[in-house]
Amino acid sequence: MVGFLPDEGEALIAGQVIQNVVTDRGTNLQLGLFTNVAPGETITAAALTEPTGTGYARITLVDGSWTGAADARSYAEQTFTAGAGGWTGAVQGYFIVTTGTTPRIIAIEVDGNGPFTFNENDDYRVTPTITVN
Repeated sequence: MVGFLPDEGEALIAGQVIQNVVTDRGTNLQLGLFTNVAPGETITAAALTEPTGTGYARITLVDGSWTGAADARSYAEQTFTAGAGGWTGAVQGYFIVTTGTTPRIIAIEVDGNGPFTFNENDDYRVTPTITVN
């Protein structure tokens, strides 16, 4: 993920690491796709617009399955596949959010090759990687 940590993710990380404030992160993270055009630093999970249609659902990223060291963590490649009728909305990229009571964006990536429209059986593959620098 070459994307960025928006303000919401930076605040979550700073609160947990520096102040030891455990915000309602929840168990595991989720990977999703978004259709918002050019989300900026102030985007929030509540403001995300996701595609709709058969087969679209966020993918759970199990906490213990991340690998890496130093300032980067990676997860195995994940695949989204459009079902019957495809999806509505042009996909601009992908995001990682917490799963607590108030989800927060940890990272978001605008895919420079997009936007993409999805017909039945079209795939979108993501290898989630978060680098904190």
